Amino acid sequence: MLDERFLYGAIALMLIIILNEYVFKKFFKFDMDKFDVLKFVKNLKRMCLIYNKKFFGPKDFVIKKNTGKNSLALVDIGENKATVMATLRQITGITYDHAKWIAEAVPAIFMTDISDEEADLTKKALEFVGAKVEIK
Repeated sequence: MLDERFLYGAIALMLIIILNEYVFKKFFKFDMDKFDVLKFVKNLKRMCLIYNKKFFGPKDFVIKKNTGKNSLALVDIGENKATVMATLRQITGITYDHAKWIAEAVPAIFMTDISDEEADLTKKALEFVGAKVEIK
């Protein structure tokens, strides 16, 4: 047999959901049935990258090595985005999402305060897979 508290909690939760949908439809002309969450998140990421107000973007994931004074900027991703992202992940150790955000926000600085040797090796590795990288 069900506990009374569980039953009252379920009823309260359903009422909250119904009231929430009613308020959105009535006052904000917002129809939850026609709302596409994936499209919203995709457009939100794009807006954040365009307007430089990055809630989740490459500025939060710049790698600082503190071994030199050079910075690396990804200028062009090239034809094979997946290979460049995989190379970025192998070299820097960042996650797939971070590599994707850097690739989508080209031009983007992704490493700072690195030595001349490390900057040159990283640049050569990324240029080998088709990307254009600048040492700053």
